[in-house]
Amino acid sequence: MDRRTSLIAALTLAVGAATAAENTSAQSAGGIKVTVLYGHPKNPEDFEEYYFGTHMPLVVTAKGGKRTETSKCPPAADGSPAPYYRIFEIWFDSQADMSAITATPEWKKVVADVPNFATGGVTRVVSKLD
Repeated sequence: MDRRTSLIAALTLAVGAATAAENTSAQSAGGIKVTVLYGHPKNPEDFEEYYFGTHMPLVVTAKGGKRTETSKCPPAADGSPAPYYRIFEIWFDSQADMSAITATPEWKKVVADVPNFATGGVTRVVSKLD
């Protein structure tokens, strides 16, 4: 499976973070981006196996968003761990688009699956694009 076609877990929880004012501005300024920062899992091998073997197939089935990207954080130059283990980003045309996509039953499955692998915690950031 192409890692760039992955989608976030717990996206629905991020929807409520953007206000109606942000929605209006975001529509005229290029859209909405949701960034998901995964903390370091208890077992990285288990995380990777589940994330790409179970969770991402749910994401692919759910579809949505105009672009997605996932990346793994390397250690710092001094060898210390990065602040986060993995990052996922998804772009939407607007908050309304994001809300409609994440309201589907398929997306709700994606969200419900997050506790099954995100043992290091999840931080979500919703931003409007300039």
